[in-house]
Amino acid sequence: MAGGFLKKTNETTIHFIKALAGFFLLDVYLNVAIAKSGNMVVQLLLVSGFFPLLYLLLKWTRLNGFKDAGIRFHEKWRSNLAIGFGTGFCFWLISYALSWGFGAYEIRGVKPFGESILTVGLVLGTFFIGSFLNDIITRGFIFAQLRGRVPVMWIFVISIAVYSFDDIWNEGFSLSNTLFSILVGLSLTYAFYKSGSIWANTGIHWGLNVCYGLFNGTLGQDNGGIFYLSEHHITSLLLEAKNYLIPFVMFLFVVVILKKLDSRSKPFPEAPSSTM
Repeated sequence: MAGGFLKKTNETTIHFIKALAGFFLLDVYLNVAIAKSGNMVVQLLLVSGFFPLLYLLLKWTRLNGFKDAGIRFHEKWRSNLAIGFGTGFCFWLISYALSWGFGAYEIRGVKPFGESILTVGLVLGTFFIGSFLNDIITRGFIFAQLRGRVPVMWIFVISIAVYSFDDIWNEGFSLSNTLFSILVGLSLTYAFYKSGSIWANTGIHWGLNVCYGLFNGTLGQDNGGIFYLSEHHITSLLLEAKNYLIPFVMFLFVVVILKKLDSRSKPFPEAPSSTM
């Protein structure tokens, strides 16, 4: 009896060690190898190599493959992606509209058609890849490794915490940015779990990033998007509150809208002690 318990404990420990090693490998692969490469061709080659690496790591941890990470092309995957995209894009557009209304910036014009089309294409492609791969790592891989082993409430907490701290790669650390990322992570993690696959989650992530890119470009530069902007760099309580209110209201909206989404696939199994 004791021997069987120890064996199971050892197997669980080994699994978590492998899962942690796999997570760090994927995270560094995305945020260092892919993100820091200055050559687009090299980046695309590295992106294509991400999926064989992911598959090998899933198999190494005795999982079945991509489906366990939520990458499932079920009947409703396209509509989930589209609804998610519309949700993320619209809420971020509201955020930019409020910033404009509060005087944070003004739009002086739109860039020439050819330049705008090129920017839109780059924003759509770049942010889809970035959002998709980040979602696979911070939600798909984590849920795959922990479900059935850890109560789902704790999987939520771990996934959201990992997502918020993972953003340090891009934004650096600050309490305000961490709180903002936690609020965004609520929508993304809930969408992943509730819809049974990655597509609604990635749609939201992609949509809000695309809206950001139209104003700031793929690198977050002044006038990097399709508009000529003049930023006023003002600070106010309303602007600060808006940064947290928009993602929180988006989460409430996602909770409601996901009742209408159907993945036509099995929901993620929960650990027996789950309370979510």
